[in-house]
Parts: sequence; structure tokens; C-alpha cells
Amino acid sequence: MPNYYYKGQFRQPPQTYDRRAIVQSLKRTFLSRKLVCIMRIVRYALGEGGMHSRIDLTMLPPSMVVWTKIVYLVGVFFFAWFYILVRLTFFSSSSYDLDPELERRLAGSRTISKTSKGVNKNPTRYNPVILEPLPPLKSRLAWPPNLDKMLCRPKIYVYPDPPAIEVLYEKNYVTQNPEEADFFFIPFLGARYLNHCWFILGEKGDCDVDKQYVLPMIQYIQRELPYWNRTYGQDHLIVHPMDRSSHYYQSHHIMENATFLTTVGDNRPIGPSIVGSRRYKNIVIPSATALLDLVKVNPMQYLTSEGHPRHKRRDIFLLFGGRYSDVQPDDVYSAGVRSLLLNGLDQQPDYVVGPGWESDKYMKLLSRARYGFAPMGHTLDTTRIWECIAFGVVPVIVADGIIEPFEDDMDWSSFSVRIPRRDVHRMDAILRGIPEEEYQQKQKAVWEYGRRVLLTRDAWHLIVRDLCRRGRLEGKRTIDRNNHVDLTVPFMTILS
Repeated sequence: MPNYYYKGQFRQPPQTYDRRAIVQSLKRTFLSRKLVCIMRIVRYALGEGGMHSRIDLTMLPPSMVVWTKIVYLVGVFFFAWFYILVRLTFFSSSSYDLDPELERRLAGSRTISKTSKGVNKNPTRYNPVILEPLPPLKSRLAWPPNLDKMLCRPKIYVYPDPPAIEVLYEKNYVTQNPEEADFFFIPFLGARYLNHCWFILGEKGDCDVDKQYVLPMIQYIQRELPYWNRTYGQDHLIVHPMDRSSHYYQSHHIMENATFLTTVGDNRPIGPSIVGSRRYKNIVIPSATALLDLVKVNPMQYLTSEGHPRHKRRDIFLLFGGRYSDVQPDDVYSAGVRSLLLNGLDQQPDYVVGPGWESDKYMKLLSRARYGFAPMGHTLDTTRIWECIAFGVVPVIVADGIIEPFEDDMDWSSFSVRIPRRDVHRMDAILRGIPEEEYQQKQKAVWEYGRRVLLTRDAWHLIVRDLCRRGRLEGKRTIDRNNHVDLTVPFMTILS
């Protein structure tokens, strides 16, 4: 039996004919039942079928009988030639074939049916098979991991400036004895110095921050104390919470060996002077926002304990407040992404887009939004991500190359939507194509998982998980710098 399955969708028809393929195709043709049936019809038509003949050739003159037979034979020849050509072009076997039985089964499952929009969501003629769910994995094999348990329990020494930081974390990780510490935290407050200078004193520029603050503090640690020089700063931690990280300071090179706790994670290869070049050296932490950390709003005034609006429903499909009206498609700022809001998205009736609102109105809008647009600005990180998470809004992140906080331990895809820049012009279609069930799962995850872990808990618990991996301390508890024992269950619980 010949194999009647279509091959054009797997490979282009061959430009030259293979001799072996021609021979095989001829064999299949002459053995084909269809050809046998055709020959029988020709015999009947030529008067060789006895009483079953369809044409009585005795009624024709002798010359017409000859020409009639010639026409039928020529027709049969051309039919056979066309039949062989079609089979050879579209139905011949190739080196890419599987076994014939499997090929026939796959051929039977193909369909060319399409929906009214030209998209075939089920590319076979069969209904999908839904099986019983698999049993849950053991906790040590599951991802994301259980963040209520410690990965390791190191000791961190905090340089005593200011001393208040020591008390804050003493119960879990901080040690008073630097000789037994795995890591050393420098309470570097350069960002506070600059913000006080810029926004309180009204000055501009670098405010002489290097001479007045950076050099005296860092040089004291490096020259007067022995701990930096033991590893040349590899076990030291410094916070750089602003967009340009350490590059606000001319003397930033003296800190480069330390691990930076920074709010901007950038995976793009954009040069040695930008934060992105320290992909495996920095630890990305959540960003502070004016709404949550200065105004100190309480989302629970507008939301229930399940994260739903108290008095309305989430009837705003997408919310965005920020700069966009002067952004052009080829601008460096936001990589031109925000310019798309001027091309019709801001006119959608269930979108709310604006340059910003006063705090009370903004909180009301957040409590009623389903999705929050969080495109990049000057950097990949934006405070809108954290405002969305705080109010149970699913953030829509458009920032190619962004590294979100604690990605090694958190499943960001479960409570956010990431859209590449190349597809952001289709954002409306992408978001409206998300099934309601999937949205509900994301909204529940952003409220119960993302908000709880990233905003309501101490970020140090997740920072320490990164330090465990860097120090190769997984499953260990520190007795002193050179003595680590297995982390047993009684020591895994995080103290509140």
C-alpha cells in the first residue's frame, strides 16, 4: 500500500529527482489499486468488457474505432505520468521519515482548520487529554523553595556606624564578634548624604561627597581594621540603593571588590562603568518608593484581607501613571516604550493613563486596577512594580534584561507578566488574551506570595540566601569563621 501522507510542510520539494525514488514510485503506482481500477474502466470503455462495456464500438466506423482507442491510450499515459509526478513531488519518502505506521498516524492527526482569526489553537483534530495531576515534590526538590526556612545560618558583623543597625538584625544573623563572622556589613549611607544635600540643602553636583564622607569611612575600614584585607573586600557588603549604584562617587573604585546591595539589576552587556557589568557580584534588593516609604500609605484601607477592593471591583484593565507624553519611539529614555501610550492605548476606555495623581486618588486607582504597566525609565527598575505588588495589581514589566530581586528563590512569572520590547506594540492583545482563570491565579499570587515575601518581610532573609550560595554555606550553620556545622531543623526557623 502506498503511503498517502503530505510531506510539503516538512521540507521543500527536491529540485532534482532521485533515480531510486523514481523506481520506488513507479512500483507503488503500478501496484496501486487505483491504477487497477482505472485500467478496468479503460478496458470496458474500449469494448473489452463484454456485456458490461459502456461504449459499443461496433456502431462506429473502423477509422473512428482506431482513433478512439488511440485517444484513450494517450489519456491513460498522461494520467499515469501526472500521477507519478504528483506522488514523486509530494508523497515520496525521505531520509527524515519515521517508520510508516507512525507517519500514517501523524498524518491522520494533522488538520488545516483555522479559527476566524486565522489562529489554530489546537493543531490536531483530537481533543486535548487532561490527566490526573502529579503528586507534589518533596520540599528539597521543589522550586520555588520554602522561604520560611533558612538556607544557611551565617554570621554577619556590622561595623558600628550607626549602631542602630546592629540591634535590628541581631536575633537572626548579626554577631558582636568580628573574628567569627562570615560576612561584614558596611552601613554606607552615601545615598542619604546626597539626598540630604540635593533636596534639603538645595545644592547640586556631587556635594563633595567623596572628601566629606566616602573616603574617610572606607579608608578607615581598609587601613585601620584587619578584616577587609583578609579577602580584599570579597566578604564585605555595601548598600547602593540609587540608579547609578556606586558611580555617584569618584572614588568608587576603592569599593569595587565588595558585594553591592543594589535596587537595579541589569543583565545587558553595556560597559564596565554601568551596574550591568556586575551581574554575578551584586545582590538585587527591592526598591523604596515615595508612596510606600515616605507617605507610608496602608493598602489595607482600600483592600480586603484577600486583596480585593473594599467598595468597588477591579474594573480598570490597565493603569499607568508617569512620564510618557514627551517620549519618542527612538528615545533612550524607556527605550521608546512609553511613546506607545500616545498611539491609542491611552484612549482605551478601560485604561487609565496619566502623568500622575495625588496620593489618595492614586491609591484608589491602584485598588481597582487589574494590571499595572511598569515599563523601564532611565533604568530597567521602576518603583511602579512595588506599588502594584503592594496593592495586589499584576505588574506588566517591559524591561529587556532586567534582573528582579531574588530571582533564584522567587518565581516572578507566577505573579507578573513580562513582555519583550519587540512585542510591546501588541500588549493590549497579549493581556486580553490571558484567560480569566490565569489572571485570577496571578492576582492571588501577587497578593499572597509576592507582597508577603517582598514587602511585608525583612529583605535580609532573602539577602542571606544569596550569601549562602556565594559563601558555599548551603545547609550549614556558623559556629565561627572556620567552623561550620550542619543546619538542623531547630535552627532553620526564621525568628520574627
